[in-house]
Amino acid sequence: MPVRRLTPALLLALVLTAAAGADDLSTVAGKKLAGTLVAVDKDGVTFRAGAADTKVSAKEILAVDFGRPVAAPPKDAKYSELQLTDGSAFRVGKFLLKGKAFEVELLPGPAGVPPPAFELPLGAVAHVLRGAEDPKLKADWRKLLAARGKRDLYVIRQADGLNFVPGTVVGGSPDGTTVKFEKEGGTAEDLRLSRATGGLVFAPPPPAAVPPTLCKVVDVFGNVLTARAVEMAGSGITVTTVAGVTVRYPAAAGVAKLDYAQGNVAYLSDFAAQVDAPPPPEAEEKAFALLKGAAGPPPYVRDRLPTEAAILLDGVSYPKGVGLAADTVVTYPLGGDYREFKALVGFADARHANAAELRLTVEADGRVLATETVRGSDKPKPLTLDVKGVQTLRLLVEGSAPPGASTTLILADARVLK
Repeated sequence: MPVRRLTPALLLALVLTAAAGADDLSTVAGKKLAGTLVAVDKDGVTFRAGAADTKVSAKEILAVDFGRPVAAPPKDAKYSELQLTDGSAFRVGKFLLKGKAFEVELLPGPAGVPPPAFELPLGAVAHVLRGAEDPKLKADWRKLLAARGKRDLYVIRQADGLNFVPGTVVGGSPDGTTVKFEKEGGTAEDLRLSRATGGLVFAPPPPAAVPPTLCKVVDVFGNVLTARAVEMAGSGITVTTVAGVTVRYPAAAGVAKLDYAQGNVAYLSDFAAQVDAPPPPEAEEKAFALLKGAAGPPPYVRDRLPTEAAILLDGVSYPKGVGLAADTVVTYPLGGDYREFKALVGFADARHANAAELRLTVEADGRVLATETVRGSDKPKPLTLDVKGVQTLRLLVEGSAPPGASTTLILADARVLK
């Protein structure tokens, strides 16, 4: 059967004529195809819609969704999260460290779907968190990771937070229940794995060349793999992660989604941005200190509100986004790699009749693309701008607010697309 390259005319025809199928392919241009995924390679996918096989470039793909839901953890289940050095994350009910490899038991997936087979060498694992079902513990864990040094950590969960012993995990016992742990002074002892009630953190690997990421693979068991290769063979799917771990799914039913947004979409909160802002007014600083016990509202926040809460606009939660206080300028190095900027702009407390009024200016290489005045009582405003070839994106927030009103403008889901 002939394979054709995706052209705008062919894409439109497929969108209009494709019958409802098990697989849905969505593009960064906002189009959708319904049909069957035939093959995956480093350049993209071959997708069958109707009688035609169409080659779709990886740069054009947002996601391929197989329509299979990800199984939720059983009610009241306690589980751990094991993360690889490439960011791949496994949701596991149990784990053991035997010699130089982890053995894990995944949480159950949908009935009748066989779990994937894989081996987890110690060198490919970044950390293992116990109690991953606890949001507060996960937040404490992120802070621990951000402040870690260059040694492995044996982490103990205590009433006042997480404590740890620095050293080196040499390996596990044959039965997997103890770890040989070399402390900073050079002494080694066998520690019970079960007493690492917080988990284990491994020293970051030395800098090295790594293969490019193809996509994220989301499976029905709740795992997310950072894939450098995906192979479809027979009725199964094999995923090779960037860290070099091979995960084999006996049946394609074990995979829920191929997410190409990793390479085609970048969130502003993930950029190393330059932030320029004056110190907060003394009155505002004192008010914020009473609320948070902090020195003042930060001029720039990422993936959260100034109060550390999750981003919430008009009752909808967003995992990604940025917040800029009044009179703050943030500059992002796009490098000419993206074509479109999108965000939802508003105040986190708009439903409380916030009296603030701030003006957002978006500039591309010194040229003004848009200016939006946002009032606290407004509904969040969608923003879509052309940034093709832009090297530097600049956001400027200006204005003021009466006492008690928010001075931070939120750009939820702020992202640039290739």
